[in-house]
Amino acid sequence: MPRSASPAFESLVAEHSGAVRRVCKAITRDEHLAADAAQETFVRLWRRMTEGRAPERFGGWLRRVAVTTSLDLLRCRRRDVETENLDVPEPTAPDDPSLLAARHELDTRFEAALATLSEGQRTAFLLRHTGGLRLAEVADTLGVALPTVKTQFARACLKLQARLAPFRDPDSRDVR
Repeated sequence: MPRSASPAFESLVAEHSGAVRRVCKAITRDEHLAADAAQETFVRLWRRMTEGRAPERFGGWLRRVAVTTSLDLLRCRRRDVETENLDVPEPTAPDDPSLLAARHELDTRFEAALATLSEGQRTAFLLRHTGGLRLAEVADTLGVALPTVKTQFARACLKLQARLAPFRDPDSRDVR
């Protein structure tokens, strides 16, 4: 945070930092990238405030900046890094090696399934499920109509369901 940060800016950061970090983490799926994206989001907010331009719908604007910043960082990282390891950290002492292998397989397939989604579908899905936003908030954050977000989210869910069907518990009820 700049040394000459105003109390108003500090208050905004304190109030919105949790939500911004959640959005950034939902998009990047990496704690360090999320921290970088959140910091850059607040740098952009600071610049906007010093220019004297306040956004009309502040919460939506700030989340949209967080999404854009996160996507920009991911694009840069993909250019810089040939392969990414997005695996969930393994437990230190697995009780059942077959369970650990199945979890790793599921994580790998989930990441591969996410990669097949369009950017809009993936963003809507991640903001809803990992970001914890309601679909109306996702629409506001992305600056698109709610029906568009609903369609993107529904298509993402259907594609993920189809790709992850082999991992479905045969005893579970179909929620459709």
